[in-house]
Amino acid sequence: MTWGGAALLLLLATAGPAVAADAPIATPAPPPAATPTPEGTVPPVLDPAVQESIQRYNAGVSALQRNDLEVALYQFRQAIRLNPGLVEAHHNLGIALLETRQPIQAAESFSRALELSPDHLEARLGLGLAYRARGDAPRAIAELAQVVSGKADDRELHLVLGDLYRRATQPQSAAAHFRQAARLAPSDPSVRFQLGLAYADAGEADQAIEAFRDAIALRPEDADAYYNLGVVLGEKIQALVEEKVTAYRKAVELRPSQADAHYHLGVAYIQKAQLSRVEEKRTLLQLALEEFRLFQQFAPQDPKAAVATHNIRVLEPQVK
Repeated sequence: MTWGGAALLLLLATAGPAVAADAPIATPAPPPAATPTPEGTVPPVLDPAVQESIQRYNAGVSALQRNDLEVALYQFRQAIRLNPGLVEAHHNLGIALLETRQPIQAAESFSRALELSPDHLEARLGLGLAYRARGDAPRAIAELAQVVSGKADDRELHLVLGDLYRRATQPQSAAAHFRQAARLAPSDPSVRFQLGLAYADAGEADQAIEAFRDAIALRPEDADAYYNLGVVLGEKIQALVEEKVTAYRKAVELRPSQADAHYHLGVAYIQKAQLSRVEEKRTLLQLALEEFRLFQQFAPQDPKAAVATHNIRVLEPQVK
């Protein structure tokens, strides 16, 4: 059974007394004998169609609970035919349709339940899940975002929203929901892994690294967590090298005779070349060669001069 169906079924027992999922609906008892009935009136009698709709509804709930989905579909449809205003019949029909992978029809059932009862939280949850099953992420997010305030401690809902936001390229919102899921399930490595992916999407390398390390600590055999940790570390190293090049270039721009800045800029260009595409390497190595020559020009007696000379000899054949 899918998460959506399981969660919705769990909440059927919270329906109003007239349509409780965990017990059949009883026909109202007649007024007590001691209570006099005004002359010319008769005790209220439940309409036979309404009574049968309730019986059909309860039969559908029983079938749904034992995962007899075809019977559940039939009984809920019969209940709706007899009593179109029976909100929970529409709601539970939507659940059964979701479970049988009919998300378009499920969305229609949940929408009808919401027309009858706009504040029906579970029907709105079901509608969001139906849109998700249809691949309509924006509408799924729109519906589920209205539900989450009433289900702040629902880990699965946060995971669903995190996944939807990530697919919608909204990594900051995705990370916010994965953080809530991690709060609710601190020992679940898969939640930490998803949080790491969201942080990586958002360009928050340090947070992504921490999340992937947490996932590995909880599940040391997780190859995907190790792989993604390596990817983020590599991207961080590349960003640091870029920043390093920029800093040394600014230093030699402001003080052209600063020998050490030329030397370290040459080293930074080599590091950048090692991380760059093949077509960029020659240009970067040429820049490194020029910086080592400038270093020798400004500090020929520096202890690093021998290393600079060696680097020049290695680089010259590579840039010809």
